[in-house]
Amino acid sequence: MNTGGDHSLPTPPRETPRAASYRFHPDPVRVSLFIKDTARRLGFDLVGITEPVASPFQDHVRRWIAAGRHGRMSYLEANLESRLDIRKAFPAVRSVVCVAVSYYREEPPFRDAPAEPWGAGRRGRIARYAWGRDYHRVLRAGLIKLERALRDEFSDPFESRIYVDTGPCMERELAARAGLGWIGRNTLLINPRHGSWFVLGELLTSLPADADAPLPDRCGTCTRCLEACPTEALTPYQLDATRCLSYHTLENRGEIPGEFHHPMQQAGYLIGCDICQTVCPYNRRPLPTGDPDFIAAAPAPVVSLDPIAQWSQSDWDSQTRGRAFRRAKLDMWKRNAAILRRSSPEAGPEIGRSENKPLAAPRAGA
Repeated sequence: MNTGGDHSLPTPPRETPRAASYRFHPDPVRVSLFIKDTARRLGFDLVGITEPVASPFQDHVRRWIAAGRHGRMSYLEANLESRLDIRKAFPAVRSVVCVAVSYYREEPPFRDAPAEPWGAGRRGRIARYAWGRDYHRVLRAGLIKLERALRDEFSDPFESRIYVDTGPCMERELAARAGLGWIGRNTLLINPRHGSWFVLGELLTSLPADADAPLPDRCGTCTRCLEACPTEALTPYQLDATRCLSYHTLENRGEIPGEFHHPMQQAGYLIGCDICQTVCPYNRRPLPTGDPDFIAAAPAPVVSLDPIAQWSQSDWDSQTRGRAFRRAKLDMWKRNAAILRRSSPEAGPEIGRSENKPLAAPRAGA
């Protein structure tokens, strides 16, 4: 956990007004200590702080957009300048608090699971982040409590905003700058102790707070994520969304190109894709979530495909309400299920790299 060092305070010369109070020490270091102490008490697994500066990868991002690798995610292009420099969206910002919560849970046993392998056309996987309650709501609720605690602690007025995968910011880059991890070859944030099974959120504030140092890239020579991607969507540190199964199952509102049907059937994912995380050596000892909101609930983590063809709008509504996979609309669930149902038992998934199979230790330098 990125705690930023020892949080103990020197003994004050006079009696403090109340225990653990930072009210009379509103300098950047004390603000940072209060934020981190409070964030941990609220259940955030990782917390760090960074300064709001323009992205050093602006040219790379602009080329990525110009090449169309963002697919139909037009919102990335519409708010591009604010994403590249968060100060353009929130000029008052002086500190960016980045938090992360683990959503990792072991796959539960399935007493009624059919004997056929993934890709045999009977059932489909849901990506792990969407097994439980919508993470947007979970993180936002925690960040609101953190914001309130700041207002209770510091009497001077300040401005703030909360983002959970919604505002125009490059959250993985901000989290990396805040010391929560580094951006790996699979483009995901990787923490050196706990891997990448985290969801991220940000609290932007006009309060000054001491910033954390970023961590070095520790991917070394490892390329397992690149080799495991069934559609070759990954090149080192870059994702072509138009080739990514997660993009096609969740973001693509149109037809999924035929070249991706067989990889999708092999992988067995109905919603999202976890392959590049499953094979990452840093995920061999993941931090299990302690948040009950991330307990797996139907229709996850495994979905029977046959009933989806008969779903009505009300069926879809009841199955997806309050869940992150609600982003995929009814016609997209039916489209995805139809593709998986067309697979045959002979096309079983070598790509499965079963989550029950132990992962090897990192290679030298990884």
